[in-house]
Amino acid sequence: MPDSLSKSDIPSRAPLVIVGAGIVGLWCALKAARRGLHPLVLDAGEPGRGGSNGHLGALMPHQPVNWSPKKQAQLDGLLSLEREIAELEAKTGLSCGYRRTGRIVPLTSAAQRDRNALWAAEAGRVWPRAGAGGPDWSWRVVDRNPAPGWIGDDAGPFGFSVETFTARLAPRRLVHAVQSALAGRADLAARCPASGVEQDGTVLLANGGRVRAGTVIVAAGWQSFGLVAGLPDAPSGAGVKGQSALLRPVLPVDPALPVLYDEGVYAIAHDDGLVAVGSTSEKQWSDARETDGRLEQVIARARNLSPALVHAPVVERWAGIRPKGPSASPVVQRLGAGPVILATGGFKITFAVAHAMADAALGLAWPGPATAARPG
Repeated sequence: MPDSLSKSDIPSRAPLVIVGAGIVGLWCALKAARRGLHPLVLDAGEPGRGGSNGHLGALMPHQPVNWSPKKQAQLDGLLSLEREIAELEAKTGLSCGYRRTGRIVPLTSAAQRDRNALWAAEAGRVWPRAGAGGPDWSWRVVDRNPAPGWIGDDAGPFGFSVETFTARLAPRRLVHAVQSALAGRADLAARCPASGVEQDGTVLLANGGRVRAGTVIVAAGWQSFGLVAGLPDAPSGAGVKGQSALLRPVLPVDPALPVLYDEGVYAIAHDDGLVAVGSTSEKQWSDARETDGRLEQVIARARNLSPALVHAPVVERWAGIRPKGPSASPVVQRLGAGPVILATGGFKITFAVAHAMADAALGLAWPGPATAARPG
């Protein structure tokens, strides 16, 4: 784990300060450490216990139509994440719960079937082609149930959309692995909330302290937008609440089963034998951590979707806030001409691209080879 600092040990100056120790902030710290830097990481609570502490971990590609640089960047992130996780697991000896499972979508109308048939054709054009010995990704529309017992026969009256590109990971395991990789390579001050960031890189602490940073990366999830409000070029953004649950099937399910997705409802089998279901998307909320009837509706829909979940008891419910910028895309940008860099947003795809967001943020501060450390 990163070296822990008490509030009294926090230095008044640091070459690199990262505000936020969720998945984006932790990736930023690890990427900085790989450049030879020793970042100071500040978190309002405990590392990874905010919006990064959820259950799902779905890694799904964008629809392969109206292709754009944004969609290409997300696809590149999904491809490079597999390599990043393999390296992380090799160095830490910890599993991140990563597996490329594919995805099944039940089709409930002729129009939906037509759309998915179009996407299947377009996927063959925009997805990378398999090389010698490489993966064989495909997207097809079928009539017969591709996973009896996992998804109901009656779930897809117009067939099923099946693709093999989607993957999943265990969010908490990935957070733990990145933290472990930071052992001795970063300083972490937990329960040390920031109250603002000034244009010159000074981080204002809620306890009245100040840290002057050579470079500051603000990666505090949805709260990032408030911390940088008023700085040049600061975008607008907000938090969107999500709720999810973990269910334990009565009979074991194969963790290699595809992700199920039906109009906003996910069912994801994980390596520990549990199935994650979710999630809600709530723009208005009063209690960030409270679960309510909206989650119960999602659980009911997941049980209706998958026979394996009909009698599965709920072992954990969770709620948290995910960051959303002006769009659903991640936000990585320098704010003005100073040393403040914002790295947040991403909404539902943050885990898929957090490592790439970290590369982009560090690249803004220190252009050039990733191995070059030039703390300013």
